[in-house]
Amino acid sequence: MKCCKGILAGLSLVMAMPTIAYGAAAQPAKVSLEINGTDQTLQSVCNIEGNTYFQLRELASLMSKEMPFDVGWDASAKTILLEKGKAYTDSVPKINQTTQEAVATKTPVILSGESQTFDTYRIEGYTYFKLRDLAYALGFSVAWDDAAVTTADVSSQTPIAPEVYQDMLGHGMDVDWSKTNQGRETYTEKTAADFAAAGVDHVRIRIADDITPELLESLDQQVEDCLEYGIIPIIAYQADDFKNDPSDKNLKKAVKWWKEMAEHFEDTSYLLSFDLLIEATDELNQDSERLNDYFGEAVTEIRKTNPERIIMISPRLRSDAAYLHELEIPEDHNGYLMAEWHFYAAGPSKTNEKKLWTTGTAEEKQLIQDKIQLALQWQAKTGIPVWVGAWMPGDYNDGDNYSIAEQCVFAAYMTESLDEAGIPFAVNSDTKFYDREQQMWQEEMLPLRTLLFG
Repeated sequence: MKCCKGILAGLSLVMAMPTIAYGAAAQPAKVSLEINGTDQTLQSVCNIEGNTYFQLRELASLMSKEMPFDVGWDASAKTILLEKGKAYTDSVPKINQTTQEAVATKTPVILSGESQTFDTYRIEGYTYFKLRDLAYALGFSVAWDDAAVTTADVSSQTPIAPEVYQDMLGHGMDVDWSKTNQGRETYTEKTAADFAAAGVDHVRIRIADDITPELLESLDQQVEDCLEYGIIPIIAYQADDFKNDPSDKNLKKAVKWWKEMAEHFEDTSYLLSFDLLIEATDELNQDSERLNDYFGEAVTEIRKTNPERIIMISPRLRSDAAYLHELEIPEDHNGYLMAEWHFYAAGPSKTNEKKLWTTGTAEEKQLIQDKIQLALQWQAKTGIPVWVGAWMPGDYNDGDNYSIAEQCVFAAYMTESLDEAGIPFAVNSDTKFYDREQQMWQEEMLPLRTLLFG
């Protein structure tokens, strides 16, 4: 059997009218699609010059329950609009079950503000894509198993390669939904819905407490809501006792925490990942050997129940990219490993030369580029994808010395630089942007939020 496996992520696409090139013969193909274990038969699939092409609207219709995305048409701009998380309810055009003329096209796509071009075909006025191209754009992995009839398996239970996961993460936010009692008490499903509507691609759910039934109950709801609304959830552990005193006792305690967390989420979508430590601080800050011991033991324990889930490790000195080279790759990583690092986690400074930002001088921009290059060099050397788990647009906790306009200038350069490097990031943090008690975004932060998430 020819089988393709995939996972969808939350995003929005805008596709402009294609540039037409030449024609070819499109032969109807019999293809079935398996979505979360349910077989669906596609009617509007064609084989063109040895490749299988899928009609966008038919895929949207079949995925309307499990992995919804809507397809619309902007007549004035002559563009196709795709919106993840909203079910497609319109009709599905069907092609004639005879050989048709397919016109090769170059279809430009605007994806999260970035332009791409797809090799597609136009058949009877509709655009057809290769499944692999759609997989890359919409965020699901594809693998094939040859047979006479093609079966596509689209499921949230397919392991995700780290480089694919890196592409999927996009622009996210650090959240304290489970870090404190107040966070758990004020969280509702509306919170996840609001974040998804704002364009947040992932959330880094930070946790400080020991595992209790109450914690797991609230965390279950948050993870479930994220997956429902197309947000990638990342569980990140603070491990304060271990950071304050990296003794054998506290190391075992931290590893046990991950053992229980991994067992609890063993059967959860592979979109969920585990971030083993929210920055090395205190006594652990200068002890890379002890940090590596923790990562090695925690990964080994997690792999007993989650052999193919994404796990993230991070360097010492508050996850500084300059110390990525000290990380020892855990033996049991099993190919599903990423590295988290961060900078400007508490925001830029108008006086601290290590994170100086005033007006965006060449020297100030170079500080940012230097850290990014360190991360990219380590990524190239090890083959392990990296991402930024925290950066803050303003010094909110240290005087709040930047106006919204100044924050936008800094954030624009940070976002542009990380996007150009292909490094996803999480903004620190939700409490600066979202009023948890009122369940609404803070109006004064709208220009900054729009810049960060669209």
